[in-house]
Amino acid sequence: MYPASLFFFNGDMYWKLLLPGKEKEPGMPSEKNIPVSPCTHTCINPENSPTTQLILPANQRYLRILLGYVRELCIIAGLSDIDLLHLEVASEEAFVNILEHAYPDCKPGDIYISGTITPTELVFSFRDEGIPFHESPKEFPYIITTDAESQTHGLGFQIIRNTVDEVRFENLGKRGKVLHLVKRLPSQVETEAYQEIYEIIPAPPQHYEIRPMHPEEASQVCRLFWMVYGYTYKNEDFYRPEGLLHLISSGRLISYVAVGEDGEVAGHIGLIRPEPVPMAEIGLLVVSPAHRGRRIMESLEKAISGKAGELGLSGLSYNAVTSHDKSQKGGSQMDFVPCGLDLAACPARVFKALVNQDMPPQRESYLHCFKYLTTPPPVTVHIPSRYHAMITRIYEKLHQSCRMGESGQANSEGDFRIQYDKTLLKGVITVITADERQWPEILRVTNDMVEFAGAEVVDLDLPLAQPATGLLVELAESAGFIFTGIRPCQAFDGDGARMQRLPVTFDLTYIQIYPGFAEFLLEDVASVMATIRK
Repeated sequence: MYPASLFFFNGDMYWKLLLPGKEKEPGMPSEKNIPVSPCTHTCINPENSPTTQLILPANQRYLRILLGYVRELCIIAGLSDIDLLHLEVASEEAFVNILEHAYPDCKPGDIYISGTITPTELVFSFRDEGIPFHESPKEFPYIITTDAESQTHGLGFQIIRNTVDEVRFENLGKRGKVLHLVKRLPSQVETEAYQEIYEIIPAPPQHYEIRPMHPEEASQVCRLFWMVYGYTYKNEDFYRPEGLLHLISSGRLISYVAVGEDGEVAGHIGLIRPEPVPMAEIGLLVVSPAHRGRRIMESLEKAISGKAGELGLSGLSYNAVTSHDKSQKGGSQMDFVPCGLDLAACPARVFKALVNQDMPPQRESYLHCFKYLTTPPPVTVHIPSRYHAMITRIYEKLHQSCRMGESGQANSEGDFRIQYDKTLLKGVITVITADERQWPEILRVTNDMVEFAGAEVVDLDLPLAQPATGLLVELAESAGFIFTGIRPCQAFDGDGARMQRLPVTFDLTYIQIYPGFAEFLLEDVASVMATIRK
């Protein structure tokens, strides 16, 4: 009867799709008064309702797969045999209607089917990206007649209206159009996916060797990142052993690991140095949940700091997430000083042990911190006077002498570099030689990144040691950029200032800050943002 089975994985659930081997039974259900309502997104996908998806080519030979998909979801939702038959009939009509009408005189595309189970409904949605369509199922009568017109036009919609409880049609613009078929459930069902929670058993007490990562350990490090972040970590290379090894071989990354007595990698830390400047970033710090609470983080940081000293670096930076304050606390314990914020730096990240269902999704921000490995040199910075108090406090925390210089016009032609990360939807403009005369070009690049590349944040890094930076800060503010702090040793001739433009909606109140000096930085940035956005 069912010669083959397919298994699909959707989120945390495996389900089985049976491919039917017989024709559907003949007969039509009795006439019903079925409402047709305008569609809204909230009525189709309420929160926590499990949804499965199926993509099929618009070809008749894939119909049996669709019917198996529909049947299996009907069984999961607890529908009767007759209701199951009704939905099979309606789904077949929706599928065939797309085949016959959506792609005239052109190569057929795909049909996107989703099935959503709510506590009271089972909803099948059929979306295609074919020719626009203006007619709605409500334009066709409930009663199926035998006159010639209804036999050639609208019969499919009439059948659909007589076999489901509600029909919704929606035009989606460039995403095509979608038809929703709604079947009421005979009784409420539990829609939350069952997820078995396993207690993490602590590893036995043991000695850990802290050392550079061996190439054969790259797979263990990638698995470690998945255990902590799932697939939300910003750098995709850390899910591919070959990507991790490429970063190391190219000199952009130095990887250290904590290895247990059984050879298991229990922790990782990286020293990131993409530019030839006298500093590097400490990052990529993860510790296995089974090995936490054993000061592995401190041991890794001590080892990587020693390596930085061997390289002759002046200092280290550390970017702590702000969706929670755990990593900020760790940075404070390692004597890092908060120097600024990196707002909306990357798409929202998920920390498996720290999921907060009450927090709305928004781009992840970082607290940028720094510590010197050598005696910090005195600096002269050029920035508008309204930021002097903020910058003075930062340099005092770094135990570094700072003098405020006057802003002035550039004496030589400017130079800047641009980067765009399509994965992070982030643009970075790094000014190497400040020149206020180049501002129109910098602004054009910024606008292009936002309007054409879809950037959700654009960073503008300026060299504080150069007088023309003060003028560029003024011009950037007039275009909506916000001053969010400094980047010690990050410019080619000293420290850098970070300006940011946020085209997306962003709420500072969701940033979580570990108590201390960083709280004052957040207040300063909030005040700047409020002023710029007036």
